[in-house]
Amino acid sequence: MLDWVLTNGWAAWLIIALLLGVIEVLTLDLTFLMLSGGALAAAALSGVTGGNVVLEVITFVVVAVLLLFALRPRLLRRLHRGPGADALSNTDRLPGQPCVVLEQVSDQTGLVRLDGDVWTARSVSGTVYPEDQAVFVQRVEGATVVVTHNNPRPTGGVQN
Repeated sequence: MLDWVLTNGWAAWLIIALLLGVIEVLTLDLTFLMLSGGALAAAALSGVTGGNVVLEVITFVVVAVLLLFALRPRLLRRLHRGPGADALSNTDRLPGQPCVVLEQVSDQTGLVRLDGDVWTARSVSGTVYPEDQAVFVQRVEGATVVVTHNNPRPTGGVQN
């Protein structure tokens, strides 16, 4: 068995890399993924040099340590980064959007078409908007948009 490992070091390193990859799937911490990268580097070196075990182990350690301390922190920051302060949710993007009244909108009820979807709507100040009138979303309250005839965002874009 030891003879096979020494003559087929690249295969042994690939098996180690695969096992480390499986452990990574179970832990999801990126540590074993970096170790697997070191094992792949050692496998590549073994395939090129043909069996210098000391050099392969050194390569495994150096590459794994470099990946652990150089790449892993950046990947973790990227994975754990939440939406930025300027990222808006879908409902935060709606104010200022134009819509068309489908069914008369009053301060109690109504329907509008907004971006191809039908929303329940009500007017801001009790104004009644007839069918086919263009109005603008002022705010969203649950599944209802509150509309007005004045665009609260005259540019029509997202404010920063």
